[in-house]
Amino acid sequence: MLNPDFFKTVSYNCDVSDANYWGYFSICTLLLRLRELFKIERGLEPWDSISNEEILPWIEKKEAVWKKLENATLVPIQINGNSYSPFDIDEINSIIVNNGFVYGAGFALFMKPSFFVGSIYRFEKIDGYNVYFIDKEIVRDIFSSPGMSVGDTIFIRLTDIKYRLWEDLQSWRGKNSHEFFLKYGILHDSQISSEEFKKIVNTYSKIVLYHEIAEQQLNSSCWNEMIKKCDNSKTEHILRGIIDFIADFSEKGPVYKAVLERNKELLSLYILTQGAYQKKILKPVFLQIQKALISDDWQKIEEIRNLEFNRWKNNHKQILEIFKLQGFEAVKNLTDKIFVEGGIN
Repeated sequence: MLNPDFFKTVSYNCDVSDANYWGYFSICTLLLRLRELFKIERGLEPWDSISNEEILPWIEKKEAVWKKLENATLVPIQINGNSYSPFDIDEINSIIVNNGFVYGAGFALFMKPSFFVGSIYRFEKIDGYNVYFIDKEIVRDIFSSPGMSVGDTIFIRLTDIKYRLWEDLQSWRGKNSHEFFLKYGILHDSQISSEEFKKIVNTYSKIVLYHEIAEQQLNSSCWNEMIKKCDNSKTEHILRGIIDFIADFSEKGPVYKAVLERNKELLSLYILTQGAYQKKILKPVFLQIQKALISDDWQKIEEIRNLEFNRWKNNHKQILEIFKLQGFEAVKNLTDKIFVEGGIN
């Protein structure tokens, strides 16, 4: 049985990280993350309603904790009287998985330390990776991510997937611009059923899994060094976006898997759930894929996938060469061109 000190020290490190990085989030995003965290801590579902009378005192208390922890440092994780580095996930998990829990730790956007403890829904060995599908999250910070990878360990965070998809579903519902996706059972004008939502969550979890596996294949110490030097969010978003594009269009990624399986639902959901930056850069590509899907032209989709993979792989190679020869400032100048023109070439 785990000592309560374990959960307390993880929770403390979550608060320390949030206290030092909350300012990197926009007010709108921060409030959304706090609302999610409040619900998750109470075991609520994304669709459960909460009142201002419930959450406002909790936010005030959270802000007071953050104020006390400004400039505080992370502490070792305590498990049954022993101490471990907060980032030693292998050692920590070798102890806690037998209790039905798994621990995740890593660096998120803005190099924010991110931690969580969740209950194991299921474990699989896939392509040599230890893959944990995580249901309820007991402790976590405000950073939101459907997947996390460290070394040969991949975490698929089902709670985060549920919250993300439910939020997206509310914004998609009733929009004429998404009639194309109605064909594949992703959207419904009527209230979505529990079984339908579970199906969408399961499909999206596959997208996350394929992405995480593909991204791990691209791990580069030089690229990671560039990410660490980012002092402005736009540059970091672009560099992380390039890796995402390469991963997704690679032969390990979700686009190729959809082609391989002739899976219209998976490919449609992949396109629909992309972020604003991805949709801006890849808008012409997504339109081509949608057109090919309507005519069931999987050969055309595979041609598009291969072209995009090579394009972003080439961008990646050129950026690394510039970084090695000219330094980080030259890379920062180049990222503006990538965002405006959708690539170097």
